[in-house]
Amino acid sequence: MGNGLWATLLNIKGCGNKMFDFLNPKLSPKIVCKSPATDNYEIDNLISDNYVKRMRGFIAYPAIKPPVEIEIKFICPVNIHYITLQTTVGSQKCTGIEIYAKTSKDDYTSICKSVYDNSGVVFCNSKTYSNKNLPPNFKPTYSLGFFKRNTFNFFFNASEIKVVIFRTEKSVPCLGSVEVWGEASRTCSSVTKETINRIMQKSIPETLHCDPIQSNREDESDELKIPDDFKDDLTFELMTIPMTLPSGKTVDQSTLEKHINGEISFGRKPCDPFTGVKFSNTLKPVLNVALKSRIDMFLLQNSHREQLWNLKRTLGGAQRAISSTNYGKRQKKCDELDELILKAKRSATFTSFTNEDNTQKICSKCKVQSDTMYKIPCKHCYCRSCMLQICETLICYSCERTFKKSDINKLNL
Repeated sequence: MGNGLWATLLNIKGCGNKMFDFLNPKLSPKIVCKSPATDNYEIDNLISDNYVKRMRGFIAYPAIKPPVEIEIKFICPVNIHYITLQTTVGSQKCTGIEIYAKTSKDDYTSICKSVYDNSGVVFCNSKTYSNKNLPPNFKPTYSLGFFKRNTFNFFFNASEIKVVIFRTEKSVPCLGSVEVWGEASRTCSSVTKETINRIMQKSIPETLHCDPIQSNREDESDELKIPDDFKDDLTFELMTIPMTLPSGKTVDQSTLEKHINGEISFGRKPCDPFTGVKFSNTLKPVLNVALKSRIDMFLLQNSHREQLWNLKRTLGGAQRAISSTNYGKRQKKCDELDELILKAKRSATFTSFTNEDNTQKICSKCKVQSDTMYKIPCKHCYCRSCMLQICETLICYSCERTFKKSDINKLNL
């Protein structure tokens, strides 16, 4: 098939040709994954109109192993130009992706497959793009793959696609984001095409082919880019009150409070979620004031963005004060509990240095050496038979001091 016929079939008309991301929430895509997901990292996040949820991405349940299949249905048949997949979410990373396409007449057929080591992958039509002519907004950290030539009918008129994660890098299957860029298929009616153009009329990345330089400038001015050091090291979301942990990691105060409440609910002392080291007077979370100031300035400069309207920007508020007070009370209770346990251990006198003291092996009354000895508060030790005799009067044979039966401690020598 010649290049001229390919160009005709793909309906490529220079700057007059408009491409859209058909996973934009405005176009009502549908997405399904039969594998269970981790809480707050559901598959619906990939097409959510909520910016915070969309930034989280999808992470399968920790017990799930590849392959994981994700089915996506479009609003109409799509002529796919390229597909962009971010395959990392935090420390989770996928390294093997295969994509199947389905038409209204034919079942799923594999259109591309790749194994890579980068943070993402872009699959595109080799007749339109190449290593020298990269797809718009291609990231250098992504790998480049191409559609299979013998599957032209499927990616030219795809009504559904299926993303299969078949390999991970010692992690859980995940997807940070998925974008399917293309145009309505030639099989769609003119009414359908006009409706899609009208829906996407206010969409930002509407004409990526006309002026790449201008398009990139618009993306830089309109796309919110959050610095990595502003993100929670545990949830990878924008922090408002950064707390630096003893391990050196920084998390938001709300994340720290959830972790502390979870530890206390299991009867454990609050600890560093990364290292497990228990908090103390010297090892405890502290407010990162310098980072807090930078985040506040960032929020102030981007206060016009809708996705940041729900974020809290100050340390004030009764709810924060109450949470801080409760944390102090819980910390005090945990410290008191540790002291009680320590006193109980001390009263049992199960210490190593007593094992080396041979004088405690000799009864203060009968002067006979025994492996089982009993000690009273005045620090005199007696064997079992002598202790039974002394318990009748509760008076020490050596110093004649009184004691209680509850004060008797058994020594394991």
